[in-house]
Amino acid sequence: MDRGNRTPRGRLIVLEGIDGTGKTTLCARLASALRAAGRVVVETREPWTSPAGQELRRVLAARERTTSGAEELELFHADRAAHVTAVVEPALARGDWVVQDRTYWSTAAYQGARGLPIAEILARSCAIAPTPDLTVLLELSPEQALARINASRAATSSFEKLEDLRAVARVYDELARAEPSIARLAADRPLEQVARELLALCRKRLGAP
Repeated sequence: MDRGNRTPRGRLIVLEGIDGTGKTTLCARLASALRAAGRVVVETREPWTSPAGQELRRVLAARERTTSGAEELELFHADRAAHVTAVVEPALARGDWVVQDRTYWSTAAYQGARGLPIAEILARSCAIAPTPDLTVLLELSPEQALARINASRAATSSFEKLEDLRAVARVYDELARAEPSIARLAADRPLEQVARELLALCRKRLGAP
């Protein structure tokens, strides 16, 4: 086999953080910058659009939780498996760059904050999903994040409460301390500045244009 003609595997960049940090907007900015530099980019997010993902979105958007952490975790795993099979792995195999809003780190942080075993969540998730080439943890105080959420939405969801955001932020901090591949980026500055620093971080870590 002539391995020299094989398409190089693409890169997977994931943005993480508590709600209100600007992940969705920054994913779009990063994808646009990469496309302008000639990369083929697939933008995606979790939860995805599988039946399990749609059920998750319904559950998470509710004002009060109606499901247990264990039930939600099963939905996350099912949605992630479908997402990876349909979107992420095919894109990486084509040599595309994937810019993704949340992956298994979010599941570990949010479900771990509810008392589920973080190590078990990660072990099962890593058996389903590829390891990101770069994970960027956008950091913002829970107080600032909640202020942004309240300013932009008419109502908050069940997990957008100050104590819950504090608990999730603590787990994210633990994950970042334990995992060297997670890069921290302060999200408490103007969006344009954070977007520039995000692109610079991708250049440094991945050789992105």
